[in-house]
Amino acid sequence: MKAYILDIDGVIFRGSEVIAGAPDAVNRLLDNARVVFLTNNSTQSRAAVSARLNASGIRCRESDMITAGYAAAVYIRKRYGTQKIYPIGETGLIHELKAEGHEIDPGGDGGMGADGGEDAVADFVVVGLDMDFTYEKLRIGLQNILAGAGLIATNTDPLLPVEHGFLPGAGAIVRALETASGRSAFVIGKPNPPMMDAVIDHLGLPAHECTLVGDRLETDILAGSRYGMKTVLVLSGVETAESVRQSRIKPDAVIGSIAEMQEIQHIA
Repeated sequence: MKAYILDIDGVIFRGSEVIAGAPDAVNRLLDNARVVFLTNNSTQSRAAVSARLNASGIRCRESDMITAGYAAAVYIRKRYGTQKIYPIGETGLIHELKAEGHEIDPGGDGGMGADGGEDAVADFVVVGLDMDFTYEKLRIGLQNILAGAGLIATNTDPLLPVEHGFLPGAGAIVRALETASGRSAFVIGKPNPPMMDAVIDHLGLPAHECTLVGDRLETDILAGSRYGMKTVLVLSGVETAESVRQSRIKPDAVIGSIAEMQEIQHIA
């Protein structure tokens, strides 16, 4: 296999903790193939995530890190040019949007519209995971969408795996905006084409020469399968042996954690 595409949350980290054996396993892959890190999490910039991986003992260049925030910023620029954006998300999303030349609308600065709300000025509302999500952010996002702004989601993952369980994912925030506005979000992250096209373009390799390793059937494994990649599901994140048994989505291999990758490299 010429390249491995690795998810991060649930594969390398669970919350702030490094999953046991992950650094050694990833570095072994790096010794023999190209490795790209692909995450639906938009809370941190590519630079911050790559720095975190390096601090954990995993060799990672910023250029080999693709976050859903980065993919969203690039997608909008390539398709629409630089735009004014109201972001619902954390510093990583805002950093990537600015880096691609987009103007950030802080919200709340417009005058009063005919409906009693503030004038909407954004071209797009871009939504990612936001630990400080508030009703006010929901209100401003809704005002923009109702005034014609496009709604783009970095991802719709319902859950975020952390050290001792799960937190609500970006999908919970996206659903709130969809419900309020009656509009459906255009989704960038796995398993959707914008994210997968970004990683294929970056690698410059045919999809069948890549193996995708992730912890979610509906995002990671489905994405890899759709593109003709080999897929490996780890059980250190969201899925369980029972959820795998019940799912129509079937990975090429199922392992306890990425530490067991060496044992199943025959799938390549």
